[in-house]
Amino acid sequence: MKTPRKTYLFFLLISFLVACTEHGAFECRLALADSLMNEQPDSAYRILCSMDTEAKEMPQSLRMRHLLMRSNAQNKVNVDFTSDSTGNVLVSYYNTHGTSNERMLAHYVKGCTYRDMEDQPASLRCFNDAVAAADTSATDCDFYQLSIIYEQIAKIFNDRAMSDNALQAYEYAENYARKIQDSIGIYTIWDNKSNALINMGNIEGGLKLKEKVVEGFRKMGDENKAARSIGGCIKWYARKGDFDKAQSAINDYETHSGFFMENGKAKPGKESYYSIKGTYFLEKGQMDSAEHYFRKLLYTGTTRNDQYLASWGLTQMYYYKDQLDSVGKYALQAFLHSDTLYNIGAAQSLQNTQAMYNYARHQENALRKEMEAKDTQLRYFKWIIGSIITIVPLSLLILFLYRKDKKNSQKLNIVHKENVLLHTQIQENAELILSLNNQLTQNEADIETLVLLKESTALLSQRCQELEEDIRRRDALKVKGKVENETIVKRFLQMAKSRNTTPNAQDWAEIISVVENFYASFALHIKSCPNISRNEYQVCVLTKLGLRVGDIAYLTGNSSSNITNIRSRMMTKIFGEEGGAKDFDARISIL
Repeated sequence: MKTPRKTYLFFLLISFLVACTEHGAFECRLALADSLMNEQPDSAYRILCSMDTEAKEMPQSLRMRHLLMRSNAQNKVNVDFTSDSTGNVLVSYYNTHGTSNERMLAHYVKGCTYRDMEDQPASLRCFNDAVAAADTSATDCDFYQLSIIYEQIAKIFNDRAMSDNALQAYEYAENYARKIQDSIGIYTIWDNKSNALINMGNIEGGLKLKEKVVEGFRKMGDENKAARSIGGCIKWYARKGDFDKAQSAINDYETHSGFFMENGKAKPGKESYYSIKGTYFLEKGQMDSAEHYFRKLLYTGTTRNDQYLASWGLTQMYYYKDQLDSVGKYALQAFLHSDTLYNIGAAQSLQNTQAMYNYARHQENALRKEMEAKDTQLRYFKWIIGSIITIVPLSLLILFLYRKDKKNSQKLNIVHKENVLLHTQIQENAELILSLNNQLTQNEADIETLVLLKESTALLSQRCQELEEDIRRRDALKVKGKVENETIVKRFLQMAKSRNTTPNAQDWAEIISVVENFYASFALHIKSCPNISRNEYQVCVLTKLGLRVGDIAYLTGNSSSNITNIRSRMMTKIFGEEGGAKDFDARISIL
């Protein structure tokens, strides 16, 4: 995938910002690997592995961050974990350090190690701990990673036929994918969710959801993912008797899924497809073809599940053929390869694990609510004590001030009566003064407004002039470009350059016509001046076109000094002002 230009600029900025720090280069490569983690995890994994030796010399925070990212990348490129030691180290560190997102990722990585070690109960516990570590109220919560964790939880339940639990986990995964508008993630979740629906016996619901996924991927232009989704419909189309749809799905899956080699054989690890195709032929009644694909899976399949599917397919085929000896033989093989008893025990273990987790969360929530209630009571008690401590002294102070004020009021009452007349007179004078002040303030405000308006008008006028000048300049450039593209103008320029020939009367007529057409106001102004000779008019035309003095002299048959004199003379003749040849050129250029 092509990296956008903005991405390179971003990394350049990151490099500049961290270059001044002691471990800037190391942090820069961590940032680069982090940006590639979701889209190009293989590149991120290579970068992080190349930093292993250097990481040992880093401070603990950088060393642990590198280990966390490296483990995450290892999981994304499907390199199995063989020990839980790394997960234990990460969880131990990030339980007391780092952000909630890093803590969530550490528990997730530990869950992936147990998943690869096929310890599903331990894996489920870690995934639940990862969910509990997430802070969904934070603005920077990694909802993308949270959605992935719930998908992993759902997959564990789905693998053990615990469809109700799986569907609930898929709902959480979908909700978090919607928060970040991850369309591809939503379609992937729907694809897996449809399998849970089918496992529950809701074939129609599962097929409809798969078809919706296929349609969504095709609208996005991703035929590869669409084909992989439609592959899950083949067997169920066949069992419904809709063989046209099944055949179309087969063609699509084998052509676009990317799971087949050039010779048409399934790639290693994808041999279970032969069971799907065998079932298709079994439902059509084509027993020879069905047997071919079931036996192909029996001979090439490498997993217990492959052997189970092949044996069970042959069991059904021989049942239809009424060959009971073979039915018994392959039914026994299917039973020996079946994970049914293991699934029942594993499912029970997972149910117990999930129940313990739910109980622990319930206890934790109850304890938190109890602590919140106690905290509320404590805050209420503190508020009452604080109120008492504040109100009693305040009340005494108010009472003291009230008594003191009463005594002062009695004294002031006498003074008040003596000053009533004086106050009345002062009030009248004050009203008059207030009226005069208001009038003065209004006048000052009006004057200030007029000054500001005048200044604004002057600024606006200046801006308008600048804009008009800019428009005139742009228009002049556009006209100049059009004029220079005229054939006759190019011919004059070529004659001036080569000095092999001079313009004839027809040439002059054409170039004057072009100039008068594009510069009408110029032509009108020049022609309105009395006593303009033909030679002088030609000089004006060529000056307007911006030709050099020497070129004008050659094209008009004059000397350069004569051309200079003509231009100086024309300054007075046309513009009525004293000035030299350069002044004339400047005035002509804007005319």
